Amino acid sequence: MLDLFTLLVFLLVFIGFYAVRANSRRQRRADAMAARLAGLRQQMLRESGQAEAVLQSADSIALPGQSDLLPRWPWLGRRLTRLRDGLKALGWLRTLRQRVLLSAAVALVGGIAVVHMSGTPFALVLLAAPVLWLALCTVAYQQAMGKHLVALTRSLPEAIDAITRICRSGVPLHSAFGIAADHLHGPLAPELREIENWLKLGVPLKQAMQHSAVRVPLAEYRFFAVILIISQESGGRLGDTLERLSATLRARAELGMKVQAKTSEARASAKIVALLVPGVLLYMYLNSPNDFRFMFNDAAGIKVMAYAALSVGLGLLITHLMVKRIR
Repeated sequence: MLDLFTLLVFLLVFIGFYAVRANSRRQRRADAMAARLAGLRQQMLRESGQAEAVLQSADSIALPGQSDLLPRWPWLGRRLTRLRDGLKALGWLRTLRQRVLLSAAVALVGGIAVVHMSGTPFALVLLAAPVLWLALCTVAYQQAMGKHLVALTRSLPEAIDAITRICRSGVPLHSAFGIAADHLHGPLAPELREIENWLKLGVPLKQAMQHSAVRVPLAEYRFFAVILIISQESGGRLGDTLERLSATLRARAELGMKVQAKTSEARASAKIVALLVPGVLLYMYLNSPNDFRFMFNDAAGIKVMAYAALSVGLGLLITHLMVKRIR
């Protein structure tokens, strides 16, 4: 018992260490990107000869941030705010109640099924159902957001090229968004039309692009917004800058496809290992229900289940961190 407890403590400390390390790296990358944008803004303003008072004014090119949902707990508030922005980008806010109720019903039925299969007390439904609901919501949100970001990434270079060609033909930038939206297909076309509508109502380009960058949860799109704002305030050859940005985005997408190809074997192995766990449990339940219930009701079976869950989870976490580090 002592050896198993020592092993569990070691695994928990190991997993916690890698989780904190990954979070700190993500935060450093975000801080570095913010510092780079701030330095780019100051450099462009200095080159354009603007006064120091303009540099320190409240009317800056910084993208407006929304207030956190929980100011007293900034760490949790930032993540809730990011979740709210993601739901808004996916268009789930209008049907959020129906989605929550549907997922809760599925989780309740799944919890009842798990409790019935394992032979554990029915009171555990109160614990199993919320866990299944949280896992179901997380998987659905992550898959939908991943597909949305992939679609945005693929359509952004095409949209930039269209705006570049339109501007070089002599059309003003304020009219280029609507013309580009008419010839584009994908999630960016409605966003460009919304920008055009705000510009027609008299909203400044700067403000329209700031709010657009908040609605589109993509770092590359924020660079595009910042370039347009800087070009409007400082001048310069917008067509050449957008052309270089489009080429950079295409090169980055090509590199990402190479990374996906290099890590396909590792990702496939991780998915197979993850699917083996429920597959083996289902096979055990269908062929030997007594052994299946032994895993959930006996003290020795619970230890084996805990060891198997921790070992498989640790292997999947290490594989995920290795693949993510390559990116």
